[in-house]
Amino acid sequence: MRGFPPLQLLCLALLFGLLAVPLVRLTSGTPATQAAAHSSGESSAQGVVAGSDHHPAEAHVHKVRTRFRLRFAHAPAQLSLRQEGRELVPKPNATTASPLEFEAELEIDHAGNELLLSAAWPEGTPETALTVELEPEGLETRDATRWSKSAKLEEVLLFQW
Repeated sequence: MRGFPPLQLLCLALLFGLLAVPLVRLTSGTPATQAAAHSSGESSAQGVVAGSDHHPAEAHVHKVRTRFRLRFAHAPAQLSLRQEGRELVPKPNATTASPLEFEAELEIDHAGNELLLSAAWPEGTPETALTVELEPEGLETRDATRWSKSAKLEEVLLFQW
């Protein structure tokens, strides 16, 4: 006994139609999936800086709890890491052990963040490296390594998420 070919084709088309609906929802950039990606990627960041009007052309700035790790081969006598004049390294900074770890609020600008790194070592210290590693909540870890020239280091570090 043979089946009725037009009925078999109709059943096959219905089956493909039923499978196509969830596939289209998964692969298209619908507002529901964009909202889910937005909330999961920026749930710890609390929107735009207070007092500023939000325009699409403006950069989004968020305050995010961030873990900092500073690694060095030779302990610096003085160490400073600043963002727009605000010191991020807690005082007193016991820089005898590497890595120096601490947490602080970091203003994340998706256009890029500039941090001013300053360090000084005792005279006679050879050229040495200092690595700054940032681990903001909900974002990827970024790091930058700079080498000292003589016993001082003053560099602008650019981090971008």
